[in-house]
Amino acid sequence: MTTPTPDARTVLSDPHFLVPEAPAGGVPETMRWLRGAVARFSNGAVHARHRALAEGELGRLDPNRLRESARVLTRQAASPDAAPYIPVAVLGTALGAHADVVPATRAVAAAYRPGAAPEVMARADEGVRTLVGLLPDDEPERVANRIGLLVQTCDATAALIANALEAGAGRQSPRSTDELVADTLRLAPPVRATQRVTAAGAALHGRPVPEGTDVPLDLASADAPFGHGIRPCPGSRHALALACGVLDVLLEETNS
Repeated sequence: MTTPTPDARTVLSDPHFLVPEAPAGGVPETMRWLRGAVARFSNGAVHARHRALAEGELGRLDPNRLRESARVLTRQAASPDAAPYIPVAVLGTALGAHADVVPATRAVAAAYRPGAAPEVMARADEGVRTLVGLLPDDEPERVANRIGLLVQTCDATAALIANALEAGAGRQSPRSTDELVADTLRLAPPVRATQRVTAAGAALHGRPVPEGTDVPLDLASADAPFGHGIRPCPGSRHALALACGVLDVLLEETNS
């Protein structure tokens, strides 16, 4: 059963609306294992544990240093096509990866949400195995949540960079990178929608909603590009720093 899109901020602040869960377990170092071990696909106490692992990793990283690292790597990039994925490369290095994580992360991101075609899943499984080998050896859930941070960064920051460049093209009045990114998040956010599933006792507009109802949420109209309420994105400051670092250089080159 589905229901019309409600006010996203209200739903995201209500504990009766859950994320669609991935089953725990799965063969180690596969997509099923990854989904069952990250914060993105869990609720309740399990989510709290996974989120704490991700927040612990982010707490070690200085957004200002990430931004400067993104600037440096963008200046060194061999091709402009590489620029949108520099945030992933920088984050991978910051998390301790000993080689380039971008190709494997992109393969995993393509199948992160359930429903991917078998050939896409096969590439994603290989990507997970590759990332496990590239990141520091650690307790499996910690490694999984480092991979989760890379994947959550991947397509969203790439889209933010592309949207910001498009928004800034042909503008006569100069704006800072931060102002341009803020406008882009408001007008053309990279993540426009998400979904929740109702738990027992959920209600919309004062009316009960059956347990298990799918609830699509429009993040763009709610001005919530990094989520809202109970589980906002824990890495929003880091993602913005990484995207802005790339854009600092690209916009400088465009305007020079």
